[in-house]
Amino acid sequence: MILIGKLKKEKLGIYKNKIITDEVVLTNERLNNHILNKHRKDYEVLKPYLKDIIEEPDIILNDNKNENTIILLKKLEALGKEGRVVIKLAVLEDKKHPKNSIITLMKLNNRTWKQTIKNRGEIIFLRNN
Repeated sequence: MILIGKLKKEKLGIYKNKIITDEVVLTNERLNNHILNKHRKDYEVLKPYLKDIIEEPDIILNDNKNENTIILLKKLEALGKEGRVVIKLAVLEDKKHPKNSIITLMKLNNRTWKQTIKNRGEIIFLRNN
């Protein structure tokens, strides 16, 4: 298990008083059994930016496909791409997940960024530029 960063509770909308920790981890299981199998290139590109995506996202969505899950989006100017990180939250009523953990990640193009915002859930945080 790798500690990646910490969520800022004030950005989590309905989850700010529900989560039991602000720490975000990447488990060996998710890294080895999913991310490296399906998103290896994205992981290699996004790895140096993961902490920043988690701690300073541009947008946070309440994932409409998975309970107690958020999607963090961030424009990565240095890459000319956007990053997406999906996090399963550790909430009071869920004893199975003691830490907020990364489910998956990927880099996005502009079209997929817009589709994610439109289709994947309600915006619970939007950075003011």
